Amino acid sequence: MRHLPLLALGLCLLAACLSQPAAHLSPAVARLPQPADRLSEPADSLIAAGRADLRGGMDRGDLDLMMAARAAFERAAADAERQAWARYYAALADFRIANHLLGREEGSKDRASEHLDSAVESLKQVVRLDPESAEAWALLNSVYGRQISLSPMKGMLLGRRSQRALDKARELAPDNPRVVLTAALSDFNTPGMWGGDKERAMEGFRRAAALFAVEEPADPLHPVWGHREVYAWIGLAHLDWDERDQAKAAFEKALEIDPDFGWVRYVLLPGVEQAAAE
Repeated sequence: MRHLPLLALGLCLLAACLSQPAAHLSPAVARLPQPADRLSEPADSLIAAGRADLRGGMDRGDLDLMMAARAAFERAAADAERQAWARYYAALADFRIANHLLGREEGSKDRASEHLDSAVESLKQVVRLDPESAEAWALLNSVYGRQISLSPMKGMLLGRRSQRALDKARELAPDNPRVVLTAALSDFNTPGMWGGDKERAMEGFRRAAALFAVEEPADPLHPVWGHREVYAWIGLAHLDWDERDQAKAAFEKALEIDPDFGWVRYVLLPGVEQAAAE
């Protein structure tokens, strides 16, 4: 069907443009130097700036900006009181960077794998510091899932770890919209023979959308990503069922939430419109 290439793009998750390989990775991922004006910033400011850079880098396909965000989170991790959040966001940056590399760069699998390994290590640190971090457990599930997609032979081992991480996240925060979204993504991307269920995934996406609509985090460092993304996935689910009008409506809703959402504006929505015109 005509929508399948578009769905394949979606499954790469927020991919972006080309970049040059880092000359050295230590221990697993290149550390970019911090701009001089950020070296003395308090951790909260570094995390806030890093979040803005990560989002902007994703939307514009700017790998350098995404790497700068990661570097800011690494710097913030020096603050013991903010280490858990800083490591969480460093892992999120690694996850986004890996998806970017896999989506647009040929021969980037090794680099992406290094970022995913780094994300796992960061998230393990987070759950050691805060075993009740549902956000970290949910993201760990997603990272393991991406590792399995790169190396299916690891599925037996990583599949169990991934499921344990998701179970822990749901136990801790069953109504957290990112936890609900993560569970729905697992259902959507897992083959039916291994327990995946597209209908259940759509139910999860819709529940997550409702939860995002009323989310009001009290902590300014708390993650807020996911609201726009859930409508992208609702659209992709509709495409999987060849429901183009519903998919288009979902993508338009994502842009209503965030007009700068590059994945939808430049990839998903134009793909649907082009398919409809053929």
